[in-house]
Amino acid sequence: MPVESRTVIRDVSASLKALIKANVPELNDDSYISFGSPSDIDSSNICLSMCLYYLTESPSMRNSEKESLADTILFYNPPAYLDLFYLMTPYAKDRDTELLILGKLFQLFHEHAVLSGDDLKGNLAACGNEKIRISYNNLSLQDIKQLWEVFPGKPAKLSLSYLISPVKLPSEKIITIPRVLEKDLNVHKI
Repeated sequence: MPVESRTVIRDVSASLKALIKANVPELNDDSYISFGSPSDIDSSNICLSMCLYYLTESPSMRNSEKESLADTILFYNPPAYLDLFYLMTPYAKDRDTELLILGKLFQLFHEHAVLSGDDLKGNLAACGNEKIRISYNNLSLQDIKQLWEVFPGKPAKLSLSYLISPVKLPSEKIITIPRVLEKDLNVHKI
């Protein structure tokens, strides 16, 4: 029976949130981390906008192999692999706290560059995600300017961008193909 794969993107966000809560004391409460964009944030309280701003099919995994269900059966539809791009923007009453949070986030993701094992929340492991990389996404000044233009009424703030990849999204449409296990050659003499 297939596992529910439609929650994978939400589960990646929940995994990142749990990792941050456990390792950044300033953000140890659920209410301190928002999945909303910076335009949704009330900047009067300490919080982190952990905004998924872009996702795409992972080009490096595009030609993945069909997967085995058993030794004799293959899935017809291979899984999709996604690259998720997050913008992490801290908000606090003072700039020192924002800089402290940025430093702790950068250090956390540098030292804990892979989500695996107990880090994987929801259905991630059941969907075949054993290891998901967390990579710093170095944006150019032009990229930053264009990104912040999509948040109306919010001035650009110092933020971190991360690529979370590859995220396996198995197909829920299971069409099986039996494997050929042996050949039967019959040769007849004329």
